[in-house]
Amino acid sequence: MNQGRDTIERIESDLGWRKKEVSNLLLLEKQDNQILIIKSTLLLLYSHWEGFIKNACKVYLEHISNKKININDLTENFKAITLKGLILEVYKSSETLTLSNELNFLQNFNGTKSKVFSVKKNFSKSEKDKSIINTKDNLSLNVFKSILRIIGIDYSDSIDTKSAFIDEKLLGNRNKVAHGNKIESIDEDFDLSLDELKKVKDVVFYLMDNFSDDLIYFVENELYFESNKNTTDEYLQEKAKKIRSHLP
Repeated sequence: MNQGRDTIERIESDLGWRKKEVSNLLLLEKQDNQILIIKSTLLLLYSHWEGFIKNACKVYLEHISNKKININDLTENFKAITLKGLILEVYKSSETLTLSNELNFLQNFNGTKSKVFSVKKNFSKSEKDKSIINTKDNLSLNVFKSILRIIGIDYSDSIDTKSAFIDEKLLGNRNKVAHGNKIESIDEDFDLSLDELKKVKDVVFYLMDNFSDDLIYFVENELYFESNKNTTDEYLQEKAKKIRSHLP
């Protein structure tokens, strides 16, 4: 199995089981357990929303790292990722009272053009690594848009209309449940009916599906190369139009 096919299967498999779990939980809903199912599904939906975006990004970045591509041949976002890593090394160094940090930084920065893009070993399997992909344990729409830019798949403006679904309905209500608030009915403090939850689920699944499709398309067509920028721009423009028509 080639590297690209393995990456694609990992992304597809990770998305599949997550969507199945959420859908199966909703099927258990009855009149006498509705509020419990709403709360449980909400927590599970958020968990899979954050987990999939984080894991898929790491698998994608690891795929590119394994291909050992020169940084100068990649799109600007990969250069920014590399620059951020160098800056972090300066901050972590104990030599804070000398110019050693700054000199090392300049030497490393000037030498990046001749280096290959790389991430840490087992990067995709490290739950605690937030050096590049950081959901801030609260994956709001703005955080998701930031991650899109980091990955180089940026159609962020086209999803702005769904901030209420993600930030208010999903995150706001999820935080109330996760923080241990006693919730026994739908009211002002917990404003999420079963029908609304299903709509939130549909929006979240749509965003996850799109992100999966994008990563797979980028892997298959090697759109992480700067030389493919025109193709990338055309793809993202069409994707933005498609999302706007689906998420008015």
